[in-house]
Amino acid sequence: MGIRLTTDICYLAGIMSKTRESERSMVGIYTTVDEFVENFVALALRLGIETRKITIEENETGVKHLYAHNSKLAKQTREIIEKQNTLFRYRNEFSSSYLAGMFDASGNILGGRPVINGITARDRVMLETLGVHTIGKRIVGSKEFVSLIKGKSVLLENKLLKRWREHAPAKAHSYTEGESQKL
Repeated sequence: MGIRLTTDICYLAGIMSKTRESERSMVGIYTTVDEFVENFVALALRLGIETRKITIEENETGVKHLYAHNSKLAKQTREIIEKQNTLFRYRNEFSSSYLAGMFDASGNILGGRPVINGITARDRVMLETLGVHTIGKRIVGSKEFVSLIKGKSVLLENKLLKRWREHAPAKAHSYTEGESQKL
């Protein structure tokens, strides 16, 4: 029986490929990013996991462990991860979602360039097939990679927005009563 791909299941499989939190009967993540928590819960619900089967725990350092009990979904993500180099040979919404999941689970922006921690030899082959080059954990040709995952990656949007806010110019002019701002 073949694997039925959706962008949601590909994104989840990408996450699981880097977190290794896929057990026989559950899928889960560790994170400190609130937007990622919200995204994971929404994703689990879209994939048909009942609310009562989603657990969120937080430790004393603020790291949240989210997991959802669903053995069918855990099995599906394991199969997708095992077959990633066969399934993600083309640049499309499925491979983009898988890469976004990988990045959200263990990526970062360092020195203005994306990195993915824990890249394996299999990951490198898949990335090269998709035209994304790597040196160690660094993504070479950042624009190519960002264009693939833009709009799909919570972490990328979070990092870019945070960076933009930090570097946004200070308010140059305050408007007085009667003065209007031209847009």
